[in-house]
Amino acid sequence: MNFILIGFLIFYFMYHTNKYVYRILLFFLGFQIDRTSIKNIPSRSILISTHTSIYDFIIGMFIYYGYLHKKFNNYILMKQEYEYLTSPFMSIFDKKIKLIEVQQNKTGLVNQIIEEITYKNNYILYLSPEGTRNYTENLRKGYWVIAKELNLDIIFIGIDFYKKTIKFEAPRKAETYWDDEVDVFNLSAQLYRPLFPENCSFYNLKKENKN
Repeated sequence: MNFILIGFLIFYFMYHTNKYVYRILLFFLGFQIDRTSIKNIPSRSILISTHTSIYDFIIGMFIYYGYLHKKFNNYILMKQEYEYLTSPFMSIFDKKIKLIEVQQNKTGLVNQIIEEITYKNNYILYLSPEGTRNYTENLRKGYWVIAKELNLDIIFIGIDFYKKTIKFEAPRKAETYWDDEVDVFNLSAQLYRPLFPENCSFYNLKKENKN
């Protein structure tokens, strides 16, 4: 996890340059971002995507600082044991990053997030519905509950590590029923190949191999 702390420091030092540094980094990594899709982001939204590696987070931060930082605060969940290490640096380098401390047992986390952002505006909250970088066939309902409770828009970020494309799908409201929400997530996840597709049950690797 020291890698994450070092990464944070690098992001914050680079933050004092400008947004074009991050855009250039994405360019040199080979990524092309659909800029028109960024223009449709509402003032209060939850961003979701598949999650199979730490590089999802790194590319996400490049996107945030390159394209979204000027307009949006960014709420990030941070485990309690790391929050006390990163928080002092964040308060110095970037006040637009908002940490939400995650307790060990995660009890009451959804209500904690709702209380934190209920009366806020101009922010994004990024959550990984899988809740892990390891293989899982289950999604966690937290983002869905938050979106319904606060009437937030949900946006799927499609990061394809093989086609090297980044797209923000159209904002939408949470589905009424959880099973329908899972279906919608699954449809989006199948469109973008994660870095480690074998760790993502929602990306149909077998179908891809047949093609």
